[in-house]
Amino acid sequence: MPHSTWILFAVVAAALLVVPGRSKRMVLSYALAHGRKSVFATGTGVALGTAVSVAATLAVSWLLISLSALTFSIFQWIGLFWLMLFGLGLARAPAGIEPVADNDNLPEEKPLRVIAHCFESESRDPRSALLVAALLPQFLTPAAPFLPQAIALGATFVALSALSCLVYALFPERIRKIVRKHAVRRTANRSGGTVLIAAKAVTAGYRKIAA
Repeated sequence: MPHSTWILFAVVAAALLVVPGRSKRMVLSYALAHGRKSVFATGTGVALGTAVSVAATLAVSWLLISLSALTFSIFQWIGLFWLMLFGLGLARAPAGIEPVADNDNLPEEKPLRVIAHCFESESRDPRSALLVAALLPQFLTPAAPFLPQAIALGATFVALSALSCLVYALFPERIRKIVRKHAVRRTANRSGGTVLIAAKAVTAGYRKIAA
């Protein structure tokens, strides 16, 4: 995989993962309730949940590539269409509708149960799963060896998912104060959507030139 493609993927993934979502609110809630001792458990649970979505997406991508490049191309276009809708929706989303964190809905305290709780929540989050399923195939090249691409993209996405959770868990009070500001949340939403759309345009142009 070209370094430029990997870097572009990492930038897009980081921009999307840093935006407050369901898993980030959960991590923030645990950090506010239990302090930094929850860092390992919440980060591990979310990362494992993300890994399930990544593995499923890569397995489907490999199957479609094995069938034909055209079939995989159709899958990419479907994913691109969803990403465009997601990006536009993210850019237009009003700020401040959902709570930043909810400390009253934390059923678990023991580390293994916190891991299981975060894993279940992340792996069953349809928006997160759809995002992974739509984003990863955009950076796969059917003509190139599949396994090295899958390892690079999958490991990068899971690592960035864990890292983004780590930031939320280590600085919960500061993060909560920042994202509670409507202007900041609105900017984060619009930036995520803009980066997503722009990155796909750049990727498409890069592949056209490379071909």
